[in-house]
Amino acid sequence: MRRLVLLTFLVLAQLFLFAQDVCHTADYRQRFFLSHPEAVPKMAELESFTQNIIAQKKFTASRIKPVTNKPDVISIPVVVHVLYGTDQENISDAQVQSQIDVLNQDYQRRNADTTKTPDVFKSVAADCGFQFVLAKVDPGGYATTGIIHKKTNVQSFGIQDGIKFSSSGGDDAWDRDRYLNIWVGNLSGSVLGYSSVVSGPAANDGVVILYTAFGTKGTATAPYNKGRTTTHEVGHWLNLIHTWGDADCGDDHVSDTPPQSSADRGCPGGVVISCNNAPTGNMYQNFMDFTNDECMNLFTIGQRERMLALFQPGGARYALLSSTAIMATPLSKPIPTVAEGGTSSISVYPNPSVDHITVKLSEDISMGSQMDIYNQVGQKVVSMIVQQSQFQVNIADLGKGIYFIKVNGGKCRVMTKLMKL
Repeated sequence: MRRLVLLTFLVLAQLFLFAQDVCHTADYRQRFFLSHPEAVPKMAELESFTQNIIAQKKFTASRIKPVTNKPDVISIPVVVHVLYGTDQENISDAQVQSQIDVLNQDYQRRNADTTKTPDVFKSVAADCGFQFVLAKVDPGGYATTGIIHKKTNVQSFGIQDGIKFSSSGGDDAWDRDRYLNIWVGNLSGSVLGYSSVVSGPAANDGVVILYTAFGTKGTATAPYNKGRTTTHEVGHWLNLIHTWGDADCGDDHVSDTPPQSSADRGCPGGVVISCNNAPTGNMYQNFMDFTNDECMNLFTIGQRERMLALFQPGGARYALLSSTAIMATPLSKPIPTVAEGGTSSISVYPNPSVDHITVKLSEDISMGSQMDIYNQVGQKVVSMIVQQSQFQVNIADLGKGIYFIKVNGGKCRVMTKLMKL
């Protein structure tokens, strides 16, 4: 208990000691915990879990091979919500793809500027093993490009999460257990981007990026035109802290990043000494500092371990390992909810459901018809013969997701959709 209380205190201390003017994640976190104080112990528990995983090297969901020092690749489905009020803000799909390419290069240390990593830091520079792929299947099971273009009447969004909700001119998040949500739009003030709190609400989960700091083409504007703002914010989404720990000589909970007094800006040269970190100086080439895009080029082994801890059993991102959003076979068209050319119908409630559903059929559906339930990849997971017009079905053993119920009896064919929570 004393350890948990101490961690809670440290979390709060880091939140209040430093405010940003480029990345606003720390500011966002401060606001979040002020309005949700009940979430602070949960954040401390997450930190305790993370440190325990790192200490015991329990990386079971992603093995790190000792010979190559490379982890197994974790694929993360991505949905990009583009909110635009002008044609310029409606960035192209090519610009979106350029950002996905940067994420894959940076998180697998395939970025061309690894040659700029100082020799003193090369031994800790890491391939983090993450692959980012635009989703191929949407939450309803249908084909998607993984990119949503939506016009809005909101001129600019702040860090109050309005961009994440249709009710406030934004776009609603997709299931965080299946997707990384990235919102791109016009942001107010000096905000380049921000990330949600790892332990925060599902509806708010993801990262938000200014449309002129996203990708490497189109509207991307120097010095933030190499996609590193998104690399940085996704790092926060994966539980990384700024290299200075959001405080003067603060703690980012990573052992192989030198302590530093505050954020580095622009493009420093040579060795920058602070917090008695000689002879290495600040690691201002780290993606979690504040330097210009062209001066960032590495994550460390310690940062990799911190990110991978989220994907271990019990970790906050563990569910993403089971997402089928980039490999499932999408449905080609909407499923009809009534019989073709008829009035026969099927209703299911509660829907969504956790363990049991009640199925009610119209009277013209004959007893002895067959009812099947299919998952999103077309596999039959339940099959039974209809004996009465209303009956219960146990779905407790089915995994979370979208399913399709089909009743076929002679000339009568009806289908509907079910969501299992």
